[in-house]
Amino acid sequence: MGIKEDFRKITGFSPYSFQEEAAEMLLEGKSLVVRAPTGAGKSEMVLIPFIFEVNDGLPSQLLYSLPNRTLVESIGERARKYASYKKLRVAVHHGKRPESQLFEEDIIVATIDQTAGAYLSVPLSMPKRWGNIYLGTAGSSMLVFDEIHTLHPEKGLLTSVAMSMENTKIGIPFVMMSATLPMSFMEKVKEMCEKRGRGVEIIDVKEESEIKSRAKRKVYLEVEPLIANTELTAEEVLKQSEDVSKLTVVVNTVQKAQELYRKIKASTDRKVVLIHSRFLEEDRVQKEREIQEIFGKYSSIEEGILISTQVVEVGMDISSTKLLTEISPIDSLIQRAGRVARWGGNGEVVIYDVDRKRKSPYAPYSKELVEPTIESLKGMEILEWETEIALVEKVLSKPFESYLDPYKFYERLGGLARAVYEGKRAYVEENVREAYSVDIAVYDDIESLNPDDAKELQRLRMDFRVLKGQFNRILESGGKIYRVEENFILDEYSSKYTLTPVSSPDDIMPFEFYTISGISYSSELGLLFDNTGEIRRFKFEQKTETPLNIKDDETKRETWIEHSKKTLEFLRTYMLPRYDYAIRAFARYFGMGKNKLIRWIEFSVALHDLGKLNVYWQRKAGWNPGEEPIAHGFEKKGKLPPHATVSAKVLERYLGENFEDRRLAKVFYLAIAHHHSPWSSKFQKFKLVPHTADYILQVYPLEEIETYIIHSHPAGSLGFKYLNVAEENEYYRLYGLVSKLLRISDRLATGGESYESVFSS
Repeated sequence: MGIKEDFRKITGFSPYSFQEEAAEMLLEGKSLVVRAPTGAGKSEMVLIPFIFEVNDGLPSQLLYSLPNRTLVESIGERARKYASYKKLRVAVHHGKRPESQLFEEDIIVATIDQTAGAYLSVPLSMPKRWGNIYLGTAGSSMLVFDEIHTLHPEKGLLTSVAMSMENTKIGIPFVMMSATLPMSFMEKVKEMCEKRGRGVEIIDVKEESEIKSRAKRKVYLEVEPLIANTELTAEEVLKQSEDVSKLTVVVNTVQKAQELYRKIKASTDRKVVLIHSRFLEEDRVQKEREIQEIFGKYSSIEEGILISTQVVEVGMDISSTKLLTEISPIDSLIQRAGRVARWGGNGEVVIYDVDRKRKSPYAPYSKELVEPTIESLKGMEILEWETEIALVEKVLSKPFESYLDPYKFYERLGGLARAVYEGKRAYVEENVREAYSVDIAVYDDIESLNPDDAKELQRLRMDFRVLKGQFNRILESGGKIYRVEENFILDEYSSKYTLTPVSSPDDIMPFEFYTISGISYSSELGLLFDNTGEIRRFKFEQKTETPLNIKDDETKRETWIEHSKKTLEFLRTYMLPRYDYAIRAFARYFGMGKNKLIRWIEFSVALHDLGKLNVYWQRKAGWNPGEEPIAHGFEKKGKLPPHATVSAKVLERYLGENFEDRRLAKVFYLAIAHHHSPWSSKFQKFKLVPHTADYILQVYPLEEIETYIIHSHPAGSLGFKYLNVAEENEYYRLYGLVSKLLRISDRLATGGESYESVFSS
């Protein structure tokens, strides 16, 4: 059955020519860098072929990354609808809705920071100790990065490129998509990726006439206010609204949006809606509903004015007849213009200047991007796809080329390696988030706040320079600022939070979390740096339940042999078939044959609990000499010593003897050592029970195992602690896959549950 028929069956329409071409290339194993207009169906181009070829011609999973939650929800809903045709599982995953328990669904639609956290073994919305399970997905999936022009060029964009490059090295396809990528950037990404692995193709849509929503659309451009240095004021908005029923206004800062909203709302009877980045999730969702009621395709309200910041640029399927916007970089302007005459017809975009008297008039954008945009717009009257491409090429080609400068690229790789080594969420966010952002919570009585509860407060995100700029105002009004700090005090399983007072604006650091008194919040206006809002204290969010906490007193009694055999059975029944594509890809890359790789995965799973055959562990589990060693379902006689790192140490010599490539030995060594936490690095003294080799052979046949296992050892540190994500990336990814297969198989065997239990309800 051809791709045309697949498209028709799922979507009800035939694919555009570029969609068909792209799908065919994906099925040939090629990766894609795509430039296509907004509303052209880029998502369908990826989703449809994957749904029909999952774990066969295409990877076992698809990880679809987007810049914001609104887009994640929108694409996730679409993916769920399409995937139901083949009964595939879909999850959406972002900070306010981390739907995927273990990143095990067929299609996961996530924000870019969640994807990066998974890739770096530091999940942002689930317990850190499950990090290598998430890596198993991020390192073996078909990666899709959509709307990548919105990512910070030296952070999220370079992180996406780095992940994509390593995919091609292993032979797993990726897709990068945007409406505003310059060709020079696309060609450079293709060149960088092809130096490492399989082919990468560029899909560049030249004509928009084939795309229904664009064919009958005409957008007029009015740049006279910009050239005349006219600012966008409330009076100008009211004047421009006289001849249209629906008007969208986009400005560059939250403060300007709030000021316009207050003045306009007081001067008109029309419905006025304000939206920006400093609303709590529930209020933002409500506002998005109101916006859809006025500006959506199936709107029920005839008139309205939307006041927004750049949050409207992506993810909102809305349209108005006229758009008033402050000047911004060309890619931002094109996205804003995409909210005009979105479904056809005529529309108008009027561009205004900003307040040049401000210290940084173009903030949050750079002068280097905005001023060339101003020059490029002079004389422009019609905004169509060919014009958009020409403007992008003229303004963005050189800046985007500079983003892929080797120094900047390797600096980002170093940042990724640091995030893995340190295991800190702030370092993950540092690799993807917009420059210098912080999270904040409003709380009017910080002295009474339990530090361990502070982390559960609702929070907002903003540029840290805004908080620094408001620092003196907050303190002068009697407010206080505290940094919420996480300190690991016992081991990877335990942490404690502290509230540290901030006494100087110089102590405001990016990528941190601050609790602040003396400010307020309004469900109508958002965050306010005064006490005029009705909310002075944010609520506590419901704690996320962790799916893998299974206690020994909750399991039935099980010998070591029984548990090891059962774990191996789950691996063979569920996990190996589930990840057949990924296993084939890694086996091909390492030149070891699929069956040989499976053998070493089975070895790791069968012997992951070898450390429980430690006499000191067995005694704490109530074992007596002469009895068969136990694994689960016992009454503890004290605190059990860690066993995962002991398992790896016992097998250290055996792995070393069987691998010429020491890094491959590290893969299986660390997967075993880390099957309870990716940061475990020390082991306690151990002495194996008598007849350990016989127990091993009853589970998994191995030659000369008696000769090469280490029977006893004093306490110490592992010979290897981690794999470098920058320098050993392919090994790091294989480690993630093996860890995931091991840990989920272990979970199912321990809990006695079905494979279905690992998915969200």
